[in-house]
Amino acid sequence: MKNILVYFGLIITIVALYGFAYVVADQADGDGKKVFTDNKCQMCHTVKSVGIESKKSDASDLSSVGKDNTAEFLTKYLKKEAKLNDKDHKSSFKGTDEDLKVLVTWLLTLKGE
Repeated sequence: MKNILVYFGLIITIVALYGFAYVVADQADGDGKKVFTDNKCQMCHTVKSVGIESKKSDASDLSSVGKDNTAEFLTKYLKKEAKLNDKDHKSSFKGTDEDLKVLVTWLLTLKGE
């Protein structure tokens, strides 16, 4: 009987840890997406890989923005301290530095298909 209780407790622990890890991983990904939408980035940008669609017909798709960029470049670009193709970002990021870090971290996960 004691072995059954230990086994049952072990199974419950494994399931709980798996669920916790899944929630934490999903939450970290969702935070960047939330910063993206809270700052209305979807007004000019689409991220088709995560289901974000802009209403603009000429919206830039950022689904693979993390493939060829670094955190340092994206941070500077969003603050209008760096140029991409000799152009500044249309608007400077207005959120907090922490939000910018979360956003850039999320953008770097977007590697395309």
